[in-house]
Amino acid sequence: MLDIALQTTREESIREWLIAGGTIGATAVALVLGLVAPWMRTRWLRPNINIDYEPREPYCRDTSLQSGHMAHWVRVKVTNRGRSTAKWCRGRMIEVYRTDGSLREDRDPMPLKWADMPEGQSLEPLDLARGESQFLAVVVATDDNKEVATIWTDLNARPGFPQTLEAGQVIG
Repeated sequence: MLDIALQTTREESIREWLIAGGTIGATAVALVLGLVAPWMRTRWLRPNINIDYEPREPYCRDTSLQSGHMAHWVRVKVTNRGRSTAKWCRGRMIEVYRTDGSLREDRDPMPLKWADMPEGQSLEPLDLARGESQFLAVVVATDDNKEVATIWTDLNARPGFPQTLEAGQVIG
């Protein structure tokens, strides 16, 4: 009889330990999910902007102007490779470098225009959905003055420095 009572007590004790361990485990999982899950969800679902350029179509494009001259456009492709929409995207020319790698200090950051937007909206921020791409027009050069390229920004802006790039300058 004592043997049966000890065995029952031992089984109850094991059951109580399993219940306690399960409770502690469930609490730990709930805490981890409560604290880490929002961070993981934000990191997992965030936008991921990728900027591409290659010296070929559609990054480089020649067009005819109303003046009869040809224009050569250099554009960069902006793609959202993330899992959610990238909100309020804008393009900016941040730095200009000489071909020797030295930074031009006489240039400030300038907004760039979205290539396929109407003129009044080309400087406005836009949303890039998951997997969506848009082109930013960076510079344009015309066949009547091939030695100078113009940073394609707000033509009404008066930044206090030239918006043109001479031969041998690189945008960063």
